[in-house]
Amino acid sequence: MERTEELKTDVLVLGGGIAGCFAAIKARELGLDVILVDKGAPGRSGLSPCISGVLSYFDAGQDDYDAFYHEAVVESGEWLNDQECLEGMFEETADRIREMESWGVRFQKDSAGRFVRKRGLQINQMNVSLSRGGLQMMLVLRGEVLRRGVRTFERVMVTDLLTSDSEEVTSGRVVGAVGFNVRTGKFYVFRAKATVIATGGTHAVQLRCVHPHLSGDGRAMAYRVGAQMRNFDLISIGPRLRDFAGPIGPGLQIFAMEGVHFINARCERIMEKYDPVRLERAKRPVISLAIAAEEREGRGPVYVDARHLSPASLDAVERALPLVVNTLASVGQSFRKHLIPYTVDIQDVIAGGIRVNKGGATTVPGLYCAGDASDHADMGANEFVAQGIASANVGHRAGEAAATYALETDEPSADQRQVRALIGQVFAPLKRDSGLRHHEVRAHCKTILERGLLGPIKNAKGLQEAITIAGEIGRDEVPRLAAKDYHDLARCLGVRNELVFLDLMARCSLIRTESRGPHYREDYPQKDDANWLKWVVAKRRVDSTNVWTEAIPFEKYRLRPASGTEAKG
Repeated sequence: MERTEELKTDVLVLGGGIAGCFAAIKARELGLDVILVDKGAPGRSGLSPCISGVLSYFDAGQDDYDAFYHEAVVESGEWLNDQECLEGMFEETADRIREMESWGVRFQKDSAGRFVRKRGLQINQMNVSLSRGGLQMMLVLRGEVLRRGVRTFERVMVTDLLTSDSEEVTSGRVVGAVGFNVRTGKFYVFRAKATVIATGGTHAVQLRCVHPHLSGDGRAMAYRVGAQMRNFDLISIGPRLRDFAGPIGPGLQIFAMEGVHFINARCERIMEKYDPVRLERAKRPVISLAIAAEEREGRGPVYVDARHLSPASLDAVERALPLVVNTLASVGQSFRKHLIPYTVDIQDVIAGGIRVNKGGATTVPGLYCAGDASDHADMGANEFVAQGIASANVGHRAGEAAATYALETDEPSADQRQVRALIGQVFAPLKRDSGLRHHEVRAHCKTILERGLLGPIKNAKGLQEAITIAGEIGRDEVPRLAAKDYHDLARCLGVRNELVFLDLMARCSLIRTESRGPHYREDYPQKDDANWLKWVVAKRRVDSTNVWTEAIPFEKYRLRPASGTEAKG
């Protein structure tokens, strides 16, 4: 048996990004013992240090709550929001920002010491900017986690959840997780009264991937134990740097705030055609589909043009996007002097993930989720509250709910048979003398994206083919994965998890026979409120996946569509 250490805690947090740090801090604040586990180093790994530094900020003294709410549901979310989850989200942004400032996160302020607020992609939403980008924010959050006495484990890939009945698809509850150190191979058994998944999205599937370790581990773990998944049909396609690997979707909020233009190869300002009212402040899916359409119709590439901005605005763009600026500088380019080519790719920070309620509880007792691993139910079909602060909000909520659950729950019992079985499964690729390397299988997975089968423009034929390819890879290739060392092993297990994401996205997109938000079906190009004011939900069975729809319960919500347009279940 591999070297093994068993630990017990009240609340186990998986992931050290914005959502994970806030969950750990809140649970610890309530007096519970907390362990935080990260595949890399909390504060430096994952997507959170790469955010553009733009955070939504609702000021109850200046802003119109009803206008914010209406825009979030009707204009942005296109009626698909879980309005129970949305309640309180705007007010809480101010609480989280004040907390971060008190811990040492720096924000841009005016000469009177007030937050500098600017309008972003939405009509009503106002944003504030970090003075030193996402990395400074995350280092402060890491320091706060450590200061409060949270036990942290770095470079540990969590692979599977433990269940009270030891069944893979559980009828019981989640009682912790297992994983291994990607450098030493040491195996960890974390037994916990409550577990919070905050492991981020599935960015490893991107065609030009800058976060290969974000392989959707948390989502896949939750799917395997039978947690419901929701909104995988709404996984977003977002703009990104075209010619080299770099952060996905960098800068849309700051671009809108400062007045950047998108132009095509003919030097035409493309958003004049696709949204002549909002222009570059259009919804993210509109901008993404505009770029995709220009490329498809031979007018690409599409460029970001910031050359006309004032020096102050250019400074603001560069402060918000240090990683992008450094990437461009490495090839002698800058926003100040050059047109910067952008394209579109799977973004996976908006919609689609583990189904949660307002408190972050999943459909499996003892399991909570926050951040990009969740279904972003509050946002519906499109981002409204800028993702960084939304992750802080839901992390705070999930940490509080998990702590409350842990206080009322007995210590989980140990089942060594389940642990032994998982050890065998996890380390199996290391035992194979020959087989497939992780990059070979990942390359096959990426053909699904290279051929455009999952978008940005979808159709039934392509989606069916994506399901077939994913099934073949899962059946014929994943069982043959072979690893040379522990780092290699993590990549092998990551590919297994990425495949879950691709399969769910294809299955759920096939079900939604309309176009809405980031989901565009060329065979069903119109929005269909009469039939599709519904969520698409998926759940694993022992040997298959069940996908169904649920009518949105508008009778419980603040805002409702016009009478007669609600879809039936």
